[in-house]
Amino acid sequence: MIRILIFLTTFWTVTGFASAQGSAQETKNDQAVTADQCRALLEESIIDFYHPNCIDLENFGFLESLDDEGNFTSGDKFLALQARQIWFFSHLAVNNVRRQNSSAAAEQGYSFLNRHFRDSKSGGYILITAGDGAAKDDRKHVYPMSFVIYSLVELHRITDSQQPLDDALKLFHELETNCYDKENGGYQELFTNDWQLIDDPEQWGVVSTAGIKTYNSHLHLMEAFTELYRETKHELVGRRLEELISINTTTVRHPKFGCNVDGWTPDWKMLETEKNLRASYGHDLECIWLVLEANDALGRSPTLFKSWAIELCEQSIKYGLDSTHGGFFSGGPFGKPADDKAKVWWVQSEAMVAMLTMEKLTGDKKYRELFEETFRFVKEHHVAKEGGWWANLNEDGSVGDSKMRASMWKGAYHDGRALMRCEKLLRELE
Repeated sequence: MIRILIFLTTFWTVTGFASAQGSAQETKNDQAVTADQCRALLEESIIDFYHPNCIDLENFGFLESLDDEGNFTSGDKFLALQARQIWFFSHLAVNNVRRQNSSAAAEQGYSFLNRHFRDSKSGGYILITAGDGAAKDDRKHVYPMSFVIYSLVELHRITDSQQPLDDALKLFHELETNCYDKENGGYQELFTNDWQLIDDPEQWGVVSTAGIKTYNSHLHLMEAFTELYRETKHELVGRRLEELISINTTTVRHPKFGCNVDGWTPDWKMLETEKNLRASYGHDLECIWLVLEANDALGRSPTLFKSWAIELCEQSIKYGLDSTHGGFFSGGPFGKPADDKAKVWWVQSEAMVAMLTMEKLTGDKKYRELFEETFRFVKEHHVAKEGGWWANLNEDGSVGDSKMRASMWKGAYHDGRALMRCEKLLRELE
């Protein structure tokens, strides 16, 4: 722990080369976005914003929000955010980006996770703690626990310890025992501390109304099981991963409009509510590349999902792309232009990854152009001169009344992952 504290109290100073390299390349060619530019934007707008500023040096774990002066401040800690930050710093280290400090940040987050979120009595991980680790909401939800699996696998990749991977596999089995729906398939989502299903719609359901199954949760379970299967080749993990691919490509797909729908009854009947009968362009774009990654982990050809990916992507492009100002809108009614025209940071992040993934899958250069347009929109509008990314923008890219740059929902997961992923894809496509 002494080693961790030393690293966490020291600013990182090795950004110059990558940043200068990216800036030089941008000056040289303002038409093509390069892998070096992705790295430079990662370093300048995300890493430098979160580290060391978001590290809770007093209690460990990660600070989640900003005060009125723009400084990270103490407050409650949400399982999904804590796990996502562990993943982010672990993934930096896996990719040798400021490896020592990245590893140290991830390890201290893991320490807090084990001491305060892990339920040693009933298993699983609770939802929310106070800043010092005292339990505040001891319920359990599969959505944030999917990110625990995701983060533990990545942490295992940078340590000499088997423990994080053992923890991930243990949680998988706890979800299997308590949350897997043996009758209908998929996973029930929200539970009491002792794993009693909560279906009261009056309770805060975290990602949705309590008592339903969501596309969102099953998308991220697939993401987590993909990496767990890569590391373990566990037979049951593989079977569940195959099922989640099916759920995300077939079960939650609207039969008429070709996009995915978020809310479903436990036996997979679509919720016929106005709020639910809408397309979420960001989730569909994210789904494309996460399905292809899951499929790859199982050793299968990407061409199996080529036509599916094209159709889903074209739906988001047709209705979600802002051809006037750039970037992608948030959502809209099925088969009609977007009516929620907010520009949300994570939607742009997933769009960038999806566009390069589609270029790799199809060879069609139009996807590269859409990636570059979105990248430039992000760099011009989402990146805040104060540090970090603005969470939400108006249609024209202006900040408007929303000044959020960090929260329980907004860490370095979507944008940081996107820039690392895009850097990798651009190098592969060179």
